[in-house]
Amino acid sequence: MNISEDELEQRLRALFADERLDLPPPPPDAGTIIVTGARRRRRRRHTVQAVVGVAAAVVAVAGGLTMIRLHTEDGTAVMSAPRTGADSKPPENLTQGRPPEPSTSGPTGTQSIQASAPPGVTTSPRPTRSSSVPSPSTLAAVTSGPLLAADGFGKLKLGMTEADVADVAVTLSDAQAGAGCTVYKAQGSGVPASASVVISKAAGLVVVTPDVAAHTAEGIGAGSTKDQILAAYPAAKEETGGVVAPAGKAAEYRFRLDQTGVVRTSLTSVTQDCAG
Repeated sequence: MNISEDELEQRLRALFADERLDLPPPPPDAGTIIVTGARRRRRRRHTVQAVVGVAAAVVAVAGGLTMIRLHTEDGTAVMSAPRTGADSKPPENLTQGRPPEPSTSGPTGTQSIQASAPPGVTTSPRPTRSSSVPSPSTLAAVTSGPLLAADGFGKLKLGMTEADVADVAVTLSDAQAGAGCTVYKAQGSGVPASASVVISKAAGLVVVTPDVAAHTAEGIGAGSTKDQILAAYPAAKEETGGVVAPAGKAAEYRFRLDQTGVVRTSLTSVTQDCAG
């Protein structure tokens, strides 16, 4: 359907003249309300921007302090380079009118802190702690018990026959005869204590073993250690269960040892022909 221009113009006029399209009149203070709202929105925008800036500054400062603390703990942070020589100056006070106070440098991590003695006072070096274990040569010699000399025991002397032993007031008993040698129990006024002796038919008295703990002239006796024996007799030699030490040219000592030291001492002739 075609509409003429006149009819179209009339319809548009009627549409625009409709009261339903009319806007209500603005209030008298509309301008003031609009300006106040604009200012309020501007203040809010400025406040938000300020808060965001402060938060960003706080985060940056906290991060910087954390990094400095970490570097300081690792020993890698260098806060300031120390000045030496003529370039070094003491720090100045911040208070106006006060003279600068001299600063004293403290010990560094690589310097040792030592107390200095007053002038005129000499200090002696610290004594070194000596070992509490005495050497064998400093241990006390054993003098308890009868003396077993290098040539015999009391009046018993190496090389004596049975008849010679009887002549020095020593009684032989409990004979145990063997091939060429006899073991006796010797006791009497001629010996300091009873002893076990071996007499050879060819060499006479060849072994004397006191029944009690005896000691030698060199201070070796009951409880003496192997080290003490070797110190007293440098030519001594170890054997199974003990140590053999020379006792002059014609005899030797045989020391029997256990965990406590010497437990038995015998004097034997180097020319003996008896077993054991």
